[in-house]
Amino acid sequence: MTENLITYAIVIFVGILAIFAFTIGIEKMIKVILGNYILSSICLAAWQSINLAVEIMKKTPELRFMGFSYDKVANFLSNGNMTIVLIIYVIFLLVIYKTSKIKIWLPTDEAMKKMLQIIFVPLTVISMILTLQIAILGINGINITAISSIANTVANNPYIFQFVSLTPVWILLHGIVTILITSEFKVSVKTDL
Repeated sequence: MTENLITYAIVIFVGILAIFAFTIGIEKMIKVILGNYILSSICLAAWQSINLAVEIMKKTPELRFMGFSYDKVANFLSNGNMTIVLIIYVIFLLVIYKTSKIKIWLPTDEAMKKMLQIIFVPLTVISMILTLQIAILGINGINITAISSIANTVANNPYIFQFVSLTPVWILLHGIVTILITSEFKVSVKTDL
């Protein structure tokens, strides 16, 4: 029962993200997608920085910071690492969503706008899921061995297992597709024939 409950929760979460992405419009979706790539780096750096701070503090546990021993601060940071990184992710995603100065020019054709919206909804949902995975798992979010063991314990559904197992591939493909869709290429070929 719990395996099915996890699958249902994931499907509901993806559905909520899809509804959110569809309602915010193309410009905001592009900002969220681009912001998630920046946030992936920030989340990885924050995760590793917290781990580094914990290691440094554990070398001198008798020192104090704001009245607390380094040992207690290190334990707090170690235990709250995922929560701290998720809070950073949510705050910065909201900042990017609300205040980003990224300018996006969209085609004036309504049919083209609708087609772009249909394309960008899954890209936005996938970018949010992948960045959340990195925010939650840290460097293990892109470590193939760690991903496989996590996929075995969490995903009883073969599609979810495959998605989690192939995270580095999804990040790569998602980035390439986003660049190709959001870029305007002008190619001209001249021959002297």
